[in-house]
Amino acid sequence: MKKIVTVGGGTGSYTVLMGLKNIPDIEITALVSMADDGGSTGVLRDELGVLPPGDVRQCLVALSEHSDIVRKLMSYRFSEGTLSGHSFGNIFLAALEKVSGDFTAGVEVASEILKVRGRVIPVTENKAELLVTLGDGRVLFGENVLNHADIQEHGVAHIGYKDNVAINSHAYEALLSADVIVLGPGNYYCSIIPCLITDGFKEVIKKTKAKVVFPVNLTNKQGHTMGWTVSDYVTHVEEFIGRKFDYVLINNELPSQQQIKQYELQEGDGVMVIDDYTDTNAKRLPLLSHLLVQQEKEDVLSSIRSFIRHDSKQLADGITSIL
Repeated sequence: MKKIVTVGGGTGSYTVLMGLKNIPDIEITALVSMADDGGSTGVLRDELGVLPPGDVRQCLVALSEHSDIVRKLMSYRFSEGTLSGHSFGNIFLAALEKVSGDFTAGVEVASEILKVRGRVIPVTENKAELLVTLGDGRVLFGENVLNHADIQEHGVAHIGYKDNVAINSHAYEALLSADVIVLGPGNYYCSIIPCLITDGFKEVIKKTKAKVVFPVNLTNKQGHTMGWTVSDYVTHVEEFIGRKFDYVLINNELPSQQQIKQYELQEGDGVMVIDDYTDTNAKRLPLLSHLLVQQEKEDVLSSIRSFIRHDSKQLADGITSIL
C-alpha cells in the first residue's frame, strides 16, 4: 500500500483529500498548518488557549466516511447568538483538546468518531504565531493580519515564527516514510509556507525518498502574489524546502467566463497564474473545477476564500498517476 502525505491547510487540503479518499490501496496522512488565528478559530485560540482547529476540521470532514449529516454537522456554522460565526466542528475539537489534554490526541479521537480514512496530524504542537518582516522594515504578527495585509509593494524580507515551532514527531515520521508528498495547493503565505518553516521540516524533506509533488495554485492572491507565474511559485517554494520538485502539476484549462467575472469582483483583473514553466518535471492536466462556489453568509471569512478551485477527482488522479 502506497503512502501519500499532503501538506497545507484550508480549502486547498480539503480539495486534495476529497479526491484522494476515494482512491483504493493508498494510505493518506494530512499534515495541517497550525498558524491560523482568524475567524472562529482565532476566537477559540485566544479565549480558550487551544491550538487552531479550523484547518484540521476541514481535513477531518474531507476524509470522513460517516453519513452526510455528520459531515454537515462538523461544518455547521452558527448564525445567531453568542456562537454566531463559530463552526460546530471547531468547538468540538477545542473541547476534545481540553478533555484529552492534548490537541493531537483530541484529533485522533475525532478521527475515530468521524470514521476518517487516514490520519490528520497537526504539523506542530507548539503555539505557532507568524512573524513577518517586510522589505520596508514593518513587522506583522499573526496569520490573520498577514492574510489581510497588502505586502506585495515592499515584499517579504523574512517569514518565521515568534517563538520556536518544531515539527510534530508524528508529522516527521509520516514525511520520512511517504511514497508521495503533496505540497499545496493553497494560500501561499498563510497555509503552505507556515508548514515549510517549522523546525525540522526542511531536514526531513531532504532525507525522505518520497516523490515531492507541487500542484501549482490556479490564481494569485491580491496584495500577496499578484502577477506571479508558475515559475515564480516553483522557485520560491523550492528555496524553502531546499530541493527540486519531482513533479509540478499545472492546470491547462481555462475557467468559464462566469467564474472569471465572479472572481474579478473579489480580486480584480489579472489573477490567473500564467504557465511559463519549461522544466521537464511538469505534468499539465485539466485540473479546474467548473462548479460555481457559493459562500456561506455566516462565514466571517467568506470574503477572502477562493472562487476558482481545483477539481478534487482530477487533482487526485494526477497525483496518483505518479505512483
